[in-house]
Amino acid sequence: MTKQTSRSSSTPSRVVLVGAGGLIGRSILERLQTQGQLDDVVRLSRSTRPRLDLEDPASIEQALAALAPFDHVIVAAGEAHFAPLPELRESSFTLGLRSKLMGQVRVALAALPHLRPGGSITLTSGALSHAPARGSTPAALVNGAIDAFVRGVAFELQDGRRINAVSPSWITETLLRFDMDPQQGTSATEVAELYLHALRSELHGSVIARIPDA
Repeated sequence: MTKQTSRSSSTPSRVVLVGAGGLIGRSILERLQTQGQLDDVVRLSRSTRPRLDLEDPASIEQALAALAPFDHVIVAAGEAHFAPLPELRESSFTLGLRSKLMGQVRVALAALPHLRPGGSITLTSGALSHAPARGSTPAALVNGAIDAFVRGVAFELQDGRRINAVSPSWITETLLRFDMDPQQGTSATEVAELYLHALRSELHGSVIARIPDA
């Protein structure tokens, strides 16, 4: 699908960044500000005003309505539970379903009526959907569902609006914090570039794990 836009290239685009206080969110914000092309960035989290909590549907609707209209929405937030197989219960999946999955789904659905033509929505899944690790089943399930949601919604969007998911691997800084091998990870700065690629490219209905070679 070809991206359409109704705005002049000299007009700053409004980017709504959900999860701006997290590790990836801070890196996305830094990259946006450094490059300076999309300088109207609105940060949202549980501690901002307006407030947005992925587990609070009313806060999602109210925050996005208050900021409308906008050109891009990036969600770099969402939690999921980790537990080994013998400990898994139905409750083990509740956090991920409520926060990372349905929280992001609600953001996407609430954002669409306020998204300008040619705009984009970028959600966050993760490599655990196709490369799970021990104890990662609840997170892997949620990540796979987000990927499927993005692919499904993409068929129905109009006016050049796009939706994608970024599927990052383990973050180097997170591995270091848990005394794990950082060689297995990707830096938060590198991951942030995937979100900017989703925002500025013409990708639609894609799950982005890396930036394609030129």
